[in-house]
Amino acid sequence: MDYIKDPANKSHYLPRWALVKEVQIVNDYTVRFITEKPWPGLIDRISESTDFLPMPPKALKEQGPQGLLAKPIGTGPFKFVQWVRDERLVLERNPDYWQGAPELNRVTFRYIPEFSARLSALLAGEIDIMKDVPPHAVEMVDRSGKGKVRSTVSSRINYLALVNLKPGPMQDIRVRKAISHAVNVDELIQQVLKGRASKMCGPLSPLNVDYTPGIECVKHDPARAQALFKEAGVDPGKLQLTLDTPSGRYPLDKDVSLAIAAQLQRVGIKTNVVVNEWGTHLDKIKNRTTGDMFYLGWGPALSAQNTIEQLFLGSQTYSSYGGNKVIDAKIAQAITIVDPKKRLEAWADLQRVVQEEAPWVFLWQQHDLYGVAGWVEWTPRADEKVWMYQARPAR
Repeated sequence: MDYIKDPANKSHYLPRWALVKEVQIVNDYTVRFITEKPWPGLIDRISESTDFLPMPPKALKEQGPQGLLAKPIGTGPFKFVQWVRDERLVLERNPDYWQGAPELNRVTFRYIPEFSARLSALLAGEIDIMKDVPPHAVEMVDRSGKGKVRSTVSSRINYLALVNLKPGPMQDIRVRKAISHAVNVDELIQQVLKGRASKMCGPLSPLNVDYTPGIECVKHDPARAQALFKEAGVDPGKLQLTLDTPSGRYPLDKDVSLAIAAQLQRVGIKTNVVVNEWGTHLDKIKNRTTGDMFYLGWGPALSAQNTIEQLFLGSQTYSSYGGNKVIDAKIAQAITIVDPKKRLEAWADLQRVVQEEAPWVFLWQQHDLYGVAGWVEWTPRADEKVWMYQARPAR
């Protein structure tokens, strides 16, 4: 936390921890967080976050962050062996793990960005667990004799961000709403994902503890889209937009983005789809250098603050939307409400207000399809953690 809070380190995640005023050492096993205001979601933030990763102070001082990045030190069931960027991460059994040693002696995570190449590796017996089996290949895997598809409804949400943080057509709410009406989410789910997704109508999915049911979905309505464009004084036939997408990070992400571009073409909008390597895609979002739209997944999206605050305040790292003083004030208030019932009401109000602003084309709650070799006993988790401590040879 000291590292994140030090401005000299220029952490992108500093705004996420702005409410932390001080961390006191109570004893060898206890710390006390002092916050600027009441923050009942602090424990959720610590448990969900991917940026609050404690580092050994001595090693950090001696090696610096780059040294720890190249050879990390942790407390988990496996020990670091080797990392080759864009190729593999190798881990070995930690016999001294506090919950007991894992059954597996060695685990290798391989980086294979293309879905078809992953699938070929699984069917050839080169890998044992594959993330994101393409929906059209489920039956092929199940009949292959090499393994079975195991699925779970993920806590990750997928969305199309309509970027209003820089000059451009997306600063006009009528244009954002028009695009939302022009995209046919049901068609994307059925045609591209073969039904393997749960449609979302607002910023939170039913897995989120603060989810409010009853928010009405934006309907696919090309006529309404054209009327909104006309009201905004925008000719969609003259619009040329850029959509940034990763490839291989989320289920059929590139295919979904290309399908969205084709749907926008139906109302006259020319959309240039830019396919990015995952690290490049994240850097563009962090540095605000994406095009007018970008495709992103967010998870594990289990509490309202870690989604709504992070993605609808313009000061936050991954936000595509900001500048709305009403939303900013409502978020700041909701975060500090200690009473659970009143806090839930505040987040319910925000879900409605955010949806009305059309900051995204709200897409879906992701379904995760894993191809798992027959010899492996392992169950996928909703939070997407590929937790190899729970894997063992099938008995």
